[in-house]
Amino acid sequence: MPELPEVETVRRSLEQLYLKRRIQDVKVLLPRMILSPLDSFITLIKNTTFIAFRRKGKYLFLDLDNGYTIVSHLRMEGKYVKRNLKEQISNHTRVIFYLDNDELMCYDDSRSFGIMILVKTSESDKIKEIKKLGPEPFDISSANYLLDKYKNKNLEIKLCLLDQEIMSGLGNIYCDEVLYKSKINPYKKAKDITFLEAQAILDNSIETLNHAITLGGSTVSSYHPEKGVDGKFQNELLVYGKKGCRCVNCNSLIRKDRLGGRGTSYCPTCQNVSISIGITGKIASGKSTVLKYLKELGFPTFSCDEEVTRLYKLIPVKKRLIEIFGEGVLNDNLTVSKEYIKNAILDSSDKKIELENFIHPLVKESIQKFIKDNKNSKYTIVEVPLMFEKRIYTLFDYVLGVTCSHSCQIDHLKTRNSKSINHDLMIGQSNTFDKNVGKCHFLINNDGSINDLFNQVNEILYQCK
Repeated sequence: MPELPEVETVRRSLEQLYLKRRIQDVKVLLPRMILSPLDSFITLIKNTTFIAFRRKGKYLFLDLDNGYTIVSHLRMEGKYVKRNLKEQISNHTRVIFYLDNDELMCYDDSRSFGIMILVKTSESDKIKEIKKLGPEPFDISSANYLLDKYKNKNLEIKLCLLDQEIMSGLGNIYCDEVLYKSKINPYKKAKDITFLEAQAILDNSIETLNHAITLGGSTVSSYHPEKGVDGKFQNELLVYGKKGCRCVNCNSLIRKDRLGGRGTSYCPTCQNVSISIGITGKIASGKSTVLKYLKELGFPTFSCDEEVTRLYKLIPVKKRLIEIFGEGVLNDNLTVSKEYIKNAILDSSDKKIELENFIHPLVKESIQKFIKDNKNSKYTIVEVPLMFEKRIYTLFDYVLGVTCSHSCQIDHLKTRNSKSINHDLMIGQSNTFDKNVGKCHFLINNDGSINDLFNQVNEILYQCK
């Protein structure tokens, strides 16, 4: 969607092209986009002259000399196009203004989301949507205004910047750019923003918007400026649309997540956004040892085995397990018998598939929540034995595989007092790690000493910037 700089560019183009032009006639080809009574819309616009073109937020105000104003919102794909009487109009043309110099001002909108409404100029700021708009960054005199608005907001700062009732003018593109320049984690709660951070947001909002306006906005899929207007700010973007590129400041890879349903681009290093690392490997390879070490370093950790244990205590989960395995899946104290499940899935591949189809989506959902809840940590660590089932590996920035020799596996199983080593190894054969090892970003060999293992982990943390 065109944002403030793009709409301001449109306003300036309209002013240059149509100021003092007289409207001889109006033809509405898509009546539903006119929110005023259609007859009066046409009647009151005919034989009037454009005397000013204004903007507030993403709304355009086309002032007429009869005391009325056309309020226009471009929405996703709306644009004004200059044509002459001999040119064929587009299939996407929705409104045609016939001007006194034999030119047409056409409003084109391929997705037909745009709106127009005719109101008295004196009442144009009283439209409900306009009244709700907060001040633009240019009109805010102190960062204390933002602090006051944010102090009780438990939402992420990115979502608050998108809230046009707090401060209007920043859409998705410019929110990402402002937060990057301000070195602020987009997941940080608005209520935790400091005065200096609020000041950085305000200063960078003004600087970024002014620079974008100077360059004619950003030419993106939904916005292309008029001929003769550069629209070159997209060449200045630092994080938006740069997923997988190197940060110009620290050389880290730019990442993109979903936050509040919106794509959110950021540098994890400059903006202190958690890097998620998934740990996987075959049974008894040392995954839990790596997880424990990283937990001791102070990073948030998540064990899928522990999560399954938690899920198995839930009554709805128990009921589903009984449906899959029968009453024998519960011990005498009504707890779930993991040993029973191990034997059952070893004997029946169908039951194994049925269990995985039920439990893996629940675990995946828990992982997603854990990662989101810990975006303010430097690293977020998750141990996932069955990493490649249900594409769980796609949740992580990096996947770390832990390997070891068969003899080391046996030694590790002995250390953990396995009741049946051969049985556990047979269960482990269903692990698809070997087939998917190429999806791992890093591999650790755990055949050496514990210090060697930890040194490998430390080196990987350094490389994960």
